[in-house]
Amino acid sequence: MRKLIILLAAAAAMLQARALAEPVILLPDYRGVAKMFVEETGDIFNTLSRSARHELLSAYGKDGKDSASVVSNDFGTTESRLMRVTDDYMLVATSSSRMVEMKLLPKSKRDTVVVVIETARMPHYSDSRITFYDTKWNKLDTDEFIDVPCIDDFIVPKAPEQLRRELLSEVAFAMIEMKLDGDELVAQCNLKNFFLGENYDRYSSIVLDRVTYSIKKAKFKKIESR
Repeated sequence: MRKLIILLAAAAAMLQARALAEPVILLPDYRGVAKMFVEETGDIFNTLSRSARHELLSAYGKDGKDSASVVSNDFGTTESRLMRVTDDYMLVATSSSRMVEMKLLPKSKRDTVVVVIETARMPHYSDSRITFYDTKWNKLDTDEFIDVPCIDDFIVPKAPEQLRRELLSEVAFAMIEMKLDGDELVAQCNLKNFFLGENYDRYSSIVLDRVTYSIKKAKFKKIESR
């Protein structure tokens, strides 16, 4: 028990030291997506302190309209860039290999949903995760808003069953990149970069390049495949 108390005291001291290390600054009265960005609890922007986020917002556009702002992350290991921000949309490159999109979606006259798309960028393909929150940063049930795209969504309906099964057996995990485009979400399949040469040619006739979703009242509905 004594050992546990010592460990807890040490952990509390570390947290206090981290809090003291963060400079106390008077933040502006941010609104919209900027307010959500600054208030995010650290699950998404865990390498950016509140002061670093404030720096990004303050510097954005100073070198010209919509020009990106840059800060070093909390560990000083890489640069983070605020690529775009409007009242309801934000695009942040937290590193050279990770992008975060955030958009405020009106669910009703009183309720707003925050959609966050985190994309890991790798040499040959990218892979995204989509998550939903309320304006207090409580996580919401993803299934309430979207049927998350999977590999099956990128296979044409009339694909030969045997070829479809072979394709699914070769893909160990989904490699799907998602991007917001106005009132739409575009999901792209990276199978072409996953397979090499002739291996992809075998499946190219049954694979769709992208799937598009419309967004209305925070609901995502698949509307187009091409």
